[in-house]
Amino acid sequence: MAMEAIAAVEAAEAAAARLKAETVQEVKQLTAEAEEAGREAVNAARQKAQEALREVDRQADEQIAADTERIRAETKAAMDELKARAETRLDAAAQKIVERIVNGS
Repeated sequence: MAMEAIAAVEAAEAAAARLKAETVQEVKQLTAEAEEAGREAVNAARQKAQEALREVDRQADEQIAADTERIRAETKAAMDELKARAETRLDAAAQKIVERIVNGS
């Protein structure tokens, strides 16, 4: 009976060692899978952030172009107004010069 008990203990120890080895292997596999999933999540987040940055850049470029065009139009309108006012004043100045020359003053 003692031999049977020793054999049973040895079998239990072997089964425990086998279970431990299987558990260690399973933990290693789960760790590797978790690390891979983490890398994939980081890569996906990085790609999403890069796409968002490209979209922000595109929108900024569009806004800059719109603002530039608006400023260009406002500046042209202001220049046209100043030019028109200057032309009307030029006629008046020319008339005063002619009057002074004619009147001798």
